Amino acid sequence: MTVKEQRRYTRKPLKIEARFLDADGKVLKGIVRNISIGGIYIETPRPRERGSSLHMTLDAVDVGKVIDVEGKVVRHEAEKGMGIEFADQNNKDIKKLISTMRKLDQASLLALSRSAFEE
Repeated sequence: MTVKEQRRYTRKPLKIEARFLDADGKVLKGIVRNISIGGIYIETPRPRERGSSLHMTLDAVDVGKVIDVEGKVVRHEAEKGMGIEFADQNNKDIKKLISTMRKLDQASLLALSRSAFEE
C-alpha cells in the first residue's frame, strides 16, 4: 500500500540555522532541513507543540539576509523536530531564497554535465 504525498509544494534540502521562541519566551535554535514555499522542517530537540504559532528567524546567507517569518506547527516529532507551515505563503524573502537555491542547483548540474563531456 502506497502513502499518497500530501504536500502541496516541492521541498528543497537546506541546512541553515533557525531561531524561535519556546512557550516561556526563551530563544531556541534549530537547523532547517528543508524548505518550500509552504513551510519548513526544523530539526530541534525541543519542538513546539502541534498547533503552536511561532515567529522564526532564518539565517539565509545565500540571499545575504536574515529572514523573519511567522508560522504554525503542523507536525511535531518529540525530541527530533517540527514541520512549520508559513502564515504568509507569498513571503518575498522565502521566494527569493528558494529561487537562489534553484539557480545554485542548476549551476551545479551544468558544471557536472560539462565535466562529464570533458572526460
